[in-house]
Amino acid sequence: MTHIANDRTRFEFASDPAHGWLIVSFGELMAAGLSEADMTPNSYRHPEGELIALEEDCDARTFLSVWEKRLNRPVEFVDTSIYLNIRAWCHLALNCKIAAVFEGLSS
Repeated sequence: MTHIANDRTRFEFASDPAHGWLIVSFGELMAAGLSEADMTPNSYRHPEGELIALEEDCDARTFLSVWEKRLNRPVEFVDTSIYLNIRAWCHLALNCKIAAVFEGLSS
């Protein structure tokens, strides 16, 4: 999370040719009073870190609405210039270890 002079919180937005995700940290999700359980299975968690990719149509909107109301902080978006391969991350509905086992079976 990066704070800028106008007191907005800047969040990165990542996308592939078919979909997009708002990138937040687990701490930011908690600061908004939300947890992974509040999100749909269409969002992802990075298996090695605390980044969460909230799917654009539902979870990102839920998060942003709560963030702005609860923390009274407007937001700003920046497209990430780094390819994150979010579809390789763990669905929030799955345990990362279980997902890794299934990926290993399909290889």
